[in-house]
Amino acid sequence: MGKVENPSPQSIGVIDFLNDIEWIGQISIGTPPQSFLINLDTGSADLWIPSIDCSKQCANDRKFVPSKSKTFKSVGTKFDIAYGDNTRAKGFVNEDTLQIGNMIIKNQRFATINEQSATLAADVIDGILGLGYDGLSTVPGSTTPFTNMVNQKLIPKKIFSVLLRPARLGSSLFGGEYLFGGIDPSLFTGAITYTPVTKKLFWQISIDSVELNNSVLASKNDVIVDTGSTLMVLGTKVVKSIHDKLKGKLDSKTKTWQVPCNLSKSDKLSIRVNKVPFFVDTADLIRERVNPKSNDWCYSGIASTDENVWILGGVFLKNVYAVFDQEQNRVGFAIPRYPNF
Repeated sequence: MGKVENPSPQSIGVIDFLNDIEWIGQISIGTPPQSFLINLDTGSADLWIPSIDCSKQCANDRKFVPSKSKTFKSVGTKFDIAYGDNTRAKGFVNEDTLQIGNMIIKNQRFATINEQSATLAADVIDGILGLGYDGLSTVPGSTTPFTNMVNQKLIPKKIFSVLLRPARLGSSLFGGEYLFGGIDPSLFTGAITYTPVTKKLFWQISIDSVELNNSVLASKNDVIVDTGSTLMVLGTKVVKSIHDKLKGKLDSKTKTWQVPCNLSKSDKLSIRVNKVPFFVDTADLIRERVNPKSNDWCYSGIASTDENVWILGGVFLKNVYAVFDQEQNRVGFAIPRYPNF
């Protein structure tokens, strides 16, 4: 799909990997196209994939071969990105044709990496596609694929919306959807509640409160809405309050929060945004068992931080339909509706 006079929104499906650790999409780069599995990440703004020159650290990944693409251009700038979980990737900046779904984006800057952290190397994904604001990019003056979709008139509006399907609903061919250029009314019910972006780098917004069983545990705080993070990450004080009420605990050795695997379904955790509460299913607070042979303790879907800005990752996002709007610099949430197939 090249330049279109009246473009329509374009979707890309994602698959749920290992009980909601991440949702994975496929893109291709080059002419002819070379395919890669990527994490679509609203918490960063760069696109990178492994280089053919990355040997040991990319042993499990598909690698990009520049010589096989007739549209490849080397830019040569060094690339070095560090993520919030202390993982890192290094390489060089290039330019080529990028295909996402049916969209063909020309002259897209991206990095081919020849070094990556062990955690990234072990991940099933090959690379990451950042969907944050252009200013968040580690490459000065770089334009994200999302901005290029608009600039090259491939989508009608600078909006994308996301539905991530939780594994607790059982197996499905539908793992989720990113819709670029609009909103899919069939995937949510009721109204969308919007709130302004407070800092145009990340998708950072302000929440009114964190509540458990109608008790307010934290009031106004900034959060980053991050599809690239698995967990919800909240302030240490509020996380302790939540786990105290859920009869959970902090493991002093591993510094991980744990909850009883048989957590009560009646517990209601919610994040209030612009006066509207959005509830997190209790099942999403229960992650894998701490001891595979015991059903007593499970890892919690909530982690703690001493940072001022918190993170709403997959544990929250799989409970909402989310709209990321750069036309009006706002984020919207609605009650999700999952297709049955």
